[in-house]
Amino acid sequence: MCRNVKLQRSCVRNRRRAAVAIQVAVSMTAIIGFAALSIDVGSMYNAKGDLQRTADAAALAAASKLASFSEGDPTTLARAEAMSFTQKNDVFGRGVTLENSDIEFGRAVPSDGGGFEFQPTNTNPDAVRVRVKLEEGSSNGALALYFSRVFGYDNADIDAEAIAMLIPRDIAIVADLSGSHKEDSELRNYKDTDINLHQVWDDLPGGISDVGSGWDGTEFPLDGDGYSPQMAGPAWGFMKNLGWGTESIDSSYDPATDNGLIELAKNANWSDADMESALAGRGYIQAEIDAIMSSQYDGNGAWDERTAVALGLADWNSGIPGGRWEIASQQNNSGGGFQNTSNSGNGNQWVGSSELQWTESFGNRTAAQSKPIWQDYINNYMNKTWTQMYRANSDFKYQFGVKTFVNYLLERRTSHNQTPEFADARQQPLKAVKDAVGYLAQELYNLETDDKLSLEIYGETARHEVDLTSNYDLVSNRLTEMQAGHYDTWTNMGGGIQRGIEELSSSRARANSRKVMIVLTDGRANVTSDGTTGDYTNGAAYARERSEAAAAMGIKIYTVSVGSNSDVDLMDYLADVGGGTHAHAEGSIDNYSNQLAEIFQKLGGARPVELIR
Repeated sequence: MCRNVKLQRSCVRNRRRAAVAIQVAVSMTAIIGFAALSIDVGSMYNAKGDLQRTADAAALAAASKLASFSEGDPTTLARAEAMSFTQKNDVFGRGVTLENSDIEFGRAVPSDGGGFEFQPTNTNPDAVRVRVKLEEGSSNGALALYFSRVFGYDNADIDAEAIAMLIPRDIAIVADLSGSHKEDSELRNYKDTDINLHQVWDDLPGGISDVGSGWDGTEFPLDGDGYSPQMAGPAWGFMKNLGWGTESIDSSYDPATDNGLIELAKNANWSDADMESALAGRGYIQAEIDAIMSSQYDGNGAWDERTAVALGLADWNSGIPGGRWEIASQQNNSGGGFQNTSNSGNGNQWVGSSELQWTESFGNRTAAQSKPIWQDYINNYMNKTWTQMYRANSDFKYQFGVKTFVNYLLERRTSHNQTPEFADARQQPLKAVKDAVGYLAQELYNLETDDKLSLEIYGETARHEVDLTSNYDLVSNRLTEMQAGHYDTWTNMGGGIQRGIEELSSSRARANSRKVMIVLTDGRANVTSDGTTGDYTNGAAYARERSEAAAAMGIKIYTVSVGSNSDVDLMDYLADVGGGTHAHAEGSIDNYSNQLAEIFQKLGGARPVELIR
């Protein structure tokens, strides 16, 4: 014992120091344990974060390849992509790899709660599950621990999982059906591109079956099979004798030397032995033929009537003694193919309108229904200088034949109400657009996507055609049934985008889908928000304003333009605003057709990818 007071105080201090030392010694184990826990748990936490980021990146990259059929087998590509992205991401300072079993494919099925559930399958997968692990026995091994080893823990098993899927889309196809979508079929562009006027003619009803019913039995010479080698589409009257004529229509083409055309100029006497022979074969006597070939009364308005008779589109009852009208009345439409009519001519050399009976029909129309078409072709087209055909080459004036008549229909009678036959014709570039949309539909079928399509169209007016549907054929087939200038001819792009907005925000649009709009055109926006036509400045402004409204609603906009006349700057803007891309196709018909097919196939596979877990 410490009896001295001073010694007592020293002893107390020593006992306290000893107690503290004992306490420190006892707690050191706990302190080291907490240090080990905090450091190794931190390591595990950081490793877990790195694993999750790696799994997320690998799953997203893999899912993005599930629609890449054009590049190879999608699952093979997806597996390689997942492994590649995993190797590019370090986990806690070191590289990791995936095993084949770490990658699983499936389909994302909507759940009752509004999300998606993963169902494993290798049949047309649209989702992928990736598991990245640091585990004992794996190629990566377990995560090494440090301070925890004093407690017998050398490593820890850690993993992370991510599921990514191709998000279903509600896609509004906004298609330009203005009148310009058939101009690569017209003579107006023959100097600039390889026009396909012959194909359009070939697609019109009638065709080579007409060759055997020529108006005088001496139509264009037939080959050994009984068909004219140059006849494909229908022909009318003397046009059957002419046939198609020059087959190649390129920049060197000269309508004045085309033997498929005949010049019947106004205020000019005509001289053509084949035509005179054909008229004689129809029963006209020489006096009548001379009158038909003479310009004597053109100043009095006889040119269009004598042209109709010369072309065999109408019969002339001249009243000239011994002429065709007497034979017609006597034979009563027998033995010679003449029509017996009540029209009676006045016997002079003037081919008058009251002396005609229109006999040739176009399509399913009667001759009487076809009369306004023939009259417009002759008197309001072929003798005018304002037509696009004349502007391409002034030598087309007065050159009658299959080429110029079909071109007249394309330029002057483009709407479905006027010439529904064009819906089945290969009008370009519309035919290329129709095919491209068909490729898109087929791509979506092949991928077995959950996407839906709608069809919106625009000319001067913009119209909703097909509701959002999983039956892609409804969209493709409806577009196939339509034609350039189907309803009207201007380019109301802003209105078309508005129809797309309305459909993508309707009750038919799905809450868990990504909203997408594909805007197509071959021209320039020229209809304003108030319906004013021909205003290219405010028409473009209307399209921009509607695209901005769509983007504000979360709608992604892709734009596709075709041809050198399209406004690529505007299409670039619409795509930029909508967060999409703009693709342009041009060149020859074959070139831009192939380009459009490739563009739409890519759009079919350009599905958005998102993590669902």
